[in-house]
Amino acid sequence: MISRKFARIIILIPLLLFVGLAPLAAQELSLTKQVIERTLPNGLKVLMVKRADTPTVRCILAYRVGAVNERPGITGISHFHEHMMFKGTYTMGIKPGTLEKDSEYNRQIDALEEQIVAEESKIKGRDEAKIMALKKQASDLLTKEKAETIVSEEIWGAYQEAGGTGLNASTGKEMTQYYVTLPKNKLELYFALEADRMVNPIFREFYSERDVIVEERRMSENRPGFFFSEQLNATFYAASPYHWEVLGWMSDVSRITKQEMMDYRSQYYRPDNAVMVLAGDIDVEPTMALINKYFGAIPSKGPAPRVRTEEPSPEYYRKVNGPDFKAPYVEKRVLGRAATNPSVQILFHIPPLWHDDLGPLSILSQVMSARTGKMYLDLVLKNEHATNVMVRASNSEYDGEFQVSATAKEIKNAPVVPLDQLEKELWGYIEEAKNTLCDETLLQRVKNSVEARYLQSLAGTGIAVQLASMEVAYRWQHLDDQYKQRLAVTPADLMRVAKKYLTKDNCVTGVLEREK
Repeated sequence: MISRKFARIIILIPLLLFVGLAPLAAQELSLTKQVIERTLPNGLKVLMVKRADTPTVRCILAYRVGAVNERPGITGISHFHEHMMFKGTYTMGIKPGTLEKDSEYNRQIDALEEQIVAEESKIKGRDEAKIMALKKQASDLLTKEKAETIVSEEIWGAYQEAGGTGLNASTGKEMTQYYVTLPKNKLELYFALEADRMVNPIFREFYSERDVIVEERRMSENRPGFFFSEQLNATFYAASPYHWEVLGWMSDVSRITKQEMMDYRSQYYRPDNAVMVLAGDIDVEPTMALINKYFGAIPSKGPAPRVRTEEPSPEYYRKVNGPDFKAPYVEKRVLGRAATNPSVQILFHIPPLWHDDLGPLSILSQVMSARTGKMYLDLVLKNEHATNVMVRASNSEYDGEFQVSATAKEIKNAPVVPLDQLEKELWGYIEEAKNTLCDETLLQRVKNSVEARYLQSLAGTGIAVQLASMEVAYRWQHLDDQYKQRLAVTPADLMRVAKKYLTKDNCVTGVLEREK
């Protein structure tokens, strides 16, 4: 919902763009002036944005944990944990008076699963019949537990009965978030439920839910081109934990144990590693009193482990060894075949989101991929060598990625030009970005679009998502900083970062052919 306060401004933006005037200055609408920040003694940070024209509040509880915090052996555990947070606590997801019986069922199931893991881990002499028998015993116990003690989806039901909408959760490379939109008079319910989930989760149905995660991974594998994309990513990120996808490797996901989940949870899912964002009709002091009531007593455990590994790119070597260091030349390629549209992808290593070069790199990606830019006009419209072109700069907490790609146009399942020619054409536009100043009119058009999107993001409660993401990765104030950096970019800045990062010894090329 767009507040009345900003509606007139947003309506004016297209008119201002049309006549070529700079849109209204965003300074008076600066995000910094809208966000109320508080931090509890235990480290829980709370960000609030008042939107008095809506009777609801968008609520996000985000944890600084995602795929990058995992390690080989437990990849995919962050996503798995997201699922388990809906399986209840000591008081939710269970029938009254059955906690002791439920705990005993879980103890027996865990003991059987430990035997299964021990038998499956044998290199030689594995007893398949014994494994099948143990799995049947565990399955029978779970069936009894579901019938006698478990109340399925009780947390979902509590929010829905309170008028909650948009209830869900998501796991990314760097963040796991749980979100819902509630009437303002139901905020205390939100704080009570989320504090309970933070402190008292019970991983009921752990092993059956693991099977669900495995099936989710298998469904992704059925998508044409999935394995190619996974291997291209793993080749691009050789050292950094961006190396694996959020779903994790199948060999890990299918074997994660409950104890590993509990150990992982204790490291990352606590108040000092979390950010709560509330956007809507908020009364600040009463809201903070409730937050203190439910979250204030949860203990902090000190800083959670952080990622230290950096990708060994040429820029990394120069940073470590000095600007005159001659970085080793390494150019990597991945060739794949799948029953899908052929494509060429060129991926370059770039710095994290806080780096000063991210502003020019972001604008460069938009200039290169613009529908009125040379690459799209030539490859898609004029020559019809591609059905789509894309240039994208990531906004990552750690190592970043700049991608230049094209999907080949086909006739009778064959590309109209060989993929090596399409690759050469992409490099032609990359070299042009390094040696030719960007057209000022195109650059201003891109900046106008950036400004319009930023102004629009300040309206309504949708800003909560951006606040959570940026605070988890760096600091929320950087949303304003990024915006100002991007508007200040010059054609010379674009050429400079293109020369610095878009080099063959800083890239991985992926070529996907159509499987015959």
